[in-house]
Amino acid sequence: MNKLFKIVGWVLGLVGLFLGIFCLLKGNADNEGPVNSLLSYTYVLFFAAIAIWILLAVFIALKNDPKSLLKGLLFIVIGVIVVGVAYMLAGGQPVETMKEEIAPGTLKLTDTMLTLTYILGGAAIVAIIFGAIKGAINK
Repeated sequence: MNKLFKIVGWVLGLVGLFLGIFCLLKGNADNEGPVNSLLSYTYVLFFAAIAIWILLAVFIALKNDPKSLLKGLLFIVIGVIVVGVAYMLAGGQPVETMKEEIAPGTLKLTDTMLTLTYILGGAAIVAIIFGAIKGAINK
């Protein structure tokens, strides 16, 4: 199983590397092309990582314990709820210093990802703190 995770990690890493090089080579005189391309391919990698994560979770649950598939489904539902909350909280307002117009959907999606980053970052910090407290109590 560990080998499967390594392979998936390498594949995602190589795809990200090639897409990054492609985006940097693409561009125009104002250098706006690479930024827009990088944002688009970041979305692609983000959703590819989520899809792979879900498929691996289902595969592992079916292999180890089919009853744990319900537990995995619960985590997927919680993840969908968190993404939905992040989407609802995302404003989608344009930055005033931008030279060109960007589609409102792109702004909303970018704000959603930023909000998701804040939520998951805060959750990670809380998990680290509670883990340290639990470890100190158990010792």
